[in-house]
Amino acid sequence: MIQINETFTVAAPPDEVYRVLSDPEAVVECVEGASLGAQRDDGTYDGKMTVKFSALRVSFSGRVGLELDEQARQGTVTASGRDGQGGTKFRATASFRVAPGDDGGRSLVTAEGEVVLSGKLASMIENAAGAVVRRMTDDFIGALAVRCASGPAEIGADSPPSAQPGQPPAVGVLLLHGFGGSPSGLRAWGEALAESGASVSIPRLPGHGTRWRDLGRTGWPQWYAAASDALTALGEGHSQVFVMGISLGATLALRLAEQRPSDVAGVVAVNPAVTRVAGTPRLPGLARLLRRSFAAVTGDARKQGVTEVGYDRIPLGAAGSLRSLGAAVLGDLGQVSAPVLLGTSADDHVVPPSDGDLVWSGLGSGQRERARFADSYHLVPVDNDAQRLFSHSISFIRDHALATRP
Repeated sequence: MIQINETFTVAAPPDEVYRVLSDPEAVVECVEGASLGAQRDDGTYDGKMTVKFSALRVSFSGRVGLELDEQARQGTVTASGRDGQGGTKFRATASFRVAPGDDGGRSLVTAEGEVVLSGKLASMIENAAGAVVRRMTDDFIGALAVRCASGPAEIGADSPPSAQPGQPPAVGVLLLHGFGGSPSGLRAWGEALAESGASVSIPRLPGHGTRWRDLGRTGWPQWYAAASDALTALGEGHSQVFVMGISLGATLALRLAEQRPSDVAGVVAVNPAVTRVAGTPRLPGLARLLRRSFAAVTGDARKQGVTEVGYDRIPLGAAGSLRSLGAAVLGDLGQVSAPVLLGTSADDHVVPPSDGDLVWSGLGSGQRERARFADSYHLVPVDNDAQRLFSHSISFIRDHALATRP
């Protein structure tokens, strides 16, 4: 028998932590090697999980159930199944409870339970269980903390999609976060846009908001597909949609304007990444033979006290995919017909400042303007120039919301 008795703190409000823990899909994203299948008629799910016990890697299949008490912010997880080769069976029960931490921005999570194993590999697995449980718990806590702060956001979504007589039409704004980042860094930008009357959607891009290794399992086709799906959803309720973003998000915004010109009313691209991000080797193919990841530049803001919810490491494969996206965007910039506001920082320690020049010189749009942020580094939406960016974005929408593009 393997006992579970863990208490840990998550830097997110209790309601947000409970929202994630009560969502089976979100929890599975935070568990390394786990996947969730179809939901059965009785409410349980098919599930799979691969666990490494020392030199032994064991894959389990089974069924998972979840009972929740929303008012008490607690729940019970039950699981049972067996591995596919050794005939080892397992039965697990775990209860969790979410309580407020020392301050309103933190939560205390308590988890108690047990896992009972039987069969050929049971004794071997139990001998290594202590170290495995600790490793998996630490990994889960780290992923949960990022996931709780990285959920997608819909801000001002209840604003009317149709215009009042004599007023500009209500617009939708799709905000896209940066490479290795999360929606949390765009919330203030989204709230400012919502206060001006727009409905704002901030999706979480695939591979983001859990652990950095997950980013390595995705690439720019998945990031673009998610952004495109979000654009479609937002366009269903609004007559015009503006796409805005930073870093990777800015690059995706430009790609959407290239590929879906009739669906994009305008683009605000802040520090788009079209060549390479800081720390990326100049020969990524060769470097991947020697290492699989590199240290990310985090918290790149001139303003003191700014923190960023995101990854501290970046997989080389994902960085190479970002390069491929940048090359595709640069090659098709002449097809951009929507108005473009290009924002660039004078000092940027993540994206080369020359990337902005490459985008500016290649744009085909006849309606383009450039904003330079002298008092911010890469993370403009949370840096000293944030309010200037917000007001410039709002003015950009007002200037082009009623304009008819050629």
